[in-house]
Amino acid sequence: MVERVFVDAEGRLHAPWRLAVFALFSVGALLVGTLLVYPAVSAALQVIGVRFVAWPWISLFGIGVGHLLMRHYGDTGITWTQLGLDRPAAGAALLGRSLAAGALAIVAPCVVLLAVQWLRVERAGDGGWTDVALSSALVLAPAALYEELLFRGYGFVVLREAFGWQAAVAGSSLLFALVHVANPGASAQSIVLVALAGLWLGTVRVVSGSLWATWAAHFGWNAAMLVVLHTPVSGLPFATPVYRLVDAGPAWATGGVWGPEGGAFAALGMMAVTAALLARPGGRALLARPLGRGETFA
Repeated sequence: MVERVFVDAEGRLHAPWRLAVFALFSVGALLVGTLLVYPAVSAALQVIGVRFVAWPWISLFGIGVGHLLMRHYGDTGITWTQLGLDRPAAGAALLGRSLAAGALAIVAPCVVLLAVQWLRVERAGDGGWTDVALSSALVLAPAALYEELLFRGYGFVVLREAFGWQAAVAGSSLLFALVHVANPGASAQSIVLVALAGLWLGTVRVVSGSLWATWAAHFGWNAAMLVVLHTPVSGLPFATPVYRLVDAGPAWATGGVWGPEGGAFAALGMMAVTAALLARPGGRALLARPLGRGETFA
């Protein structure tokens, strides 16, 4: 009887225990990365005169190793396909479409805001665009992958198996929003918009079956704001060489200090991309079948 508290009839840990083991693996790997890997890598890079922002890479190391350990030791029944990390899930065409969709979802609303003069372009510092774009990508790419692994990786799969895809998407979106509460300039509206972004990315995850596609959409959104539009990302300011977009309209529409992704026009962009995704055959099939507790999927 006591054994059944921890494992099911097939000898597999129940969902809460699997999530606890996953958290232990990930936190342990994060500590190893912080205390051992980072100092060694940082010292080696200093020798050749290279500096880098460490936190997204350390976070990615921790959550990535957590997935590896869980797959091989903690939950051997899980597959890379279920995690959305298999080779077909990283197809170039799928990643390209997802990257473009992520960028378009925020660029199109900003074009409208520019047209009605609720955003305006202002001259900024001279030169350095290429350097800023490259250095930004080295932060945004691992940060987006880390967040996708955390919110739509193993934990997402466990929730989906236990309660269905709807609960997994809703639950992960709520957590995604809550971790952004401490960002500079956070407001009730901006946090609701982050939750909406979680719903959009969760939809990409379940329709495409690919965590790589979700990462590409997430990275495309962030990179478009920082590299193309030169705006804050989730309230965080970055370097803006040559020009920057300046808020010149009502905060409910433009996002105010949070940046355009916190405004109502960005919400329309995300909803349009989500609707287009659900209108595709995979999306229609997902909505048509009854799902819930005990859902199984390839």
